[in-house]
Amino acid sequence: MRATQPSSVWLVIDSNTFGGIETHVLELADGLSQHNEPVAVIFLKDYGGDNQLEGKLKSRGVPSFFLNRIYPRLSILKAFRELLKAHSPTVVHAHGYKSSIITKLAKVSSSKNEWKQISTYHAGETPRGRVWLYDALDRYTSFISDHSLAVSNKIQTKLISRSKRLNNFINLGGLSAVQGSEIAFVGRMSHEKAPDRFMALAHEFPDVIFHCYGSGPMEDELKLTNSNGNVLFHGHQTNMEEVWKQIDVLIICSRYEGLPMAALEAMARGIVVIATDVGDLAKLIEHQSNGFIGSNMQELRHHLSHWLNLNVFDQNEIRRKAQLTIEKHYSQQAVIPQFLSLYHG
Repeated sequence: MRATQPSSVWLVIDSNTFGGIETHVLELADGLSQHNEPVAVIFLKDYGGDNQLEGKLKSRGVPSFFLNRIYPRLSILKAFRELLKAHSPTVVHAHGYKSSIITKLAKVSSSKNEWKQISTYHAGETPRGRVWLYDALDRYTSFISDHSLAVSNKIQTKLISRSKRLNNFINLGGLSAVQGSEIAFVGRMSHEKAPDRFMALAHEFPDVIFHCYGSGPMEDELKLTNSNGNVLFHGHQTNMEEVWKQIDVLIICSRYEGLPMAALEAMARGIVVIATDVGDLAKLIEHQSNGFIGSNMQELRHHLSHWLNLNVFDQNEIRRKAQLTIEKHYSQQAVIPQFLSLYHG
């Protein structure tokens, strides 16, 4: 790893897939770089195979490094402490419970605390098993951080120390409205994302084709419930730009959320979002103005039926307002200055 500038920001993550947290880190790294802030992404571990986030960072000119490539014989904590000794970041910004715990341990065990430790909390659900313990440890040590950030009000309430909510955001550069026709689910097929609810919704519209983009532990059982045969499963996607071009309606029927990046990506392209009222989605979506929000599946069914029967003029007005919402409140231009204020304030 080359020496980084004294004013550099490190974004720390433990990742072997590409989802909402990875998208957030990518957009944050890109936004900081565009604001001339020296930034690097530190991966705790290389899990082998193709790391999508690493490739996307490279394409945007953001350097990234893997701790176990630099210090293959050391534990993650020792490796991170060695990296701190060798370089001089002013900010270490962790994403995800593992990165947060490691960087906070490095903070309290360091004799020189010349850098800020910041943790962002992304997960709206309460995990189970061993992960529950790690998540609790992360939340109950939030007082160690110089700043604790959350992407929704509900996540804030789970932290024991003072925190700040900052909107998720995306880069609007090069994005334009799409003209798709599909009704789609985009995301991990797991309990918290509730793809089973999407299947139930599809069952209510047997003459309409629905599309699932993603994979996960529920995938096989969901395929068995496709009794109408009107749900097409496209599996894990590596090129979402092509996928977004096909979509007209994004269904978010999650049981738990913070503020899903998929909703921002969709609305920025003029795709209408029909979502359950979880996390901060009700702050993002103004019902029947820039999208639709519902408290249960019956309401989601009603909203989808309403959308399908709207005239083109009213549909286009909702699309336009969705794009305007992202531009004003959920874009890099709107949110990155708030991060810079925390980093250097």
